Amino acid sequence: MKITHVKDASEVWPHFYEFCIKSKPYDFCSLKSKSLRDNKIKIIFKEFFSYTTYKAETDGKLLGFCFIKEEDECLDVAFIFGIWRSVKSSKLIEATHEIFKESLKYFNKSYLKSEIRRTFKVEPYKKWIEKYDKTAIIFNDDNNTVVWCNKDIMTVKFKVVGTNKATEYLLGKELLLGETLKVRHGLMRKFHDSEKTYLLDEKGVDFMSECVLLHGLITDNEKDVGNVSLQFIPNK
Repeated sequence: MKITHVKDASEVWPHFYEFCIKSKPYDFCSLKSKSLRDNKIKIIFKEFFSYTTYKAETDGKLLGFCFIKEEDECLDVAFIFGIWRSVKSSKLIEATHEIFKESLKYFNKSYLKSEIRRTFKVEPYKKWIEKYDKTAIIFNDDNNTVVWCNKDIMTVKFKVVGTNKATEYLLGKELLLGETLKVRHGLMRKFHDSEKTYLLDEKGVDFMSECVLLHGLITDNEKDVGNVSLQFIPNK
């Protein structure tokens, strides 16, 4: 796998334009006016290319591109797209992870996150991530933020770092992330330790320099429901 930092916009533009026309990630990609549509695509491309752009290749075959934005807390994946006609989903995920490794090393950051910014086929896209990328966790914030870790999602640990009176018995516990359940108002997550299973109604997410804090209401079906804050360190 070859990962390259691209500095020539003309190398990326035709592939980005084609992806926007075929995949329609944003509403403006479906505008009936070609000139207005193309201008909108050019504007968003100019913004993305102002960040750091990576290209992934294997055996001389182009796999895709990724625009990475450096933030104070972590790296933000502004946009990523693959050359679908020539690449299997598993290969795209492999290329994505190689780009992430390269960018984390280059910027000396602890983890990456990304908003699901597309407005077209959002749910199918989320299902695609969940199916093929087992190191990605999609949070239930307003932006459908995705955070990548370096472990299999089913072994990710969250540490209880904040509680109220009803949940103070959990303070300091390390819980393993299990099944994620989609409900009408958002997401419910199952966590477990060696003794019990807990159900978290996820309410909010904070992004720190070294970790992600997940907030919500938790219960073990034995004690009262209470507030809790869970710390997730993606790369430890």
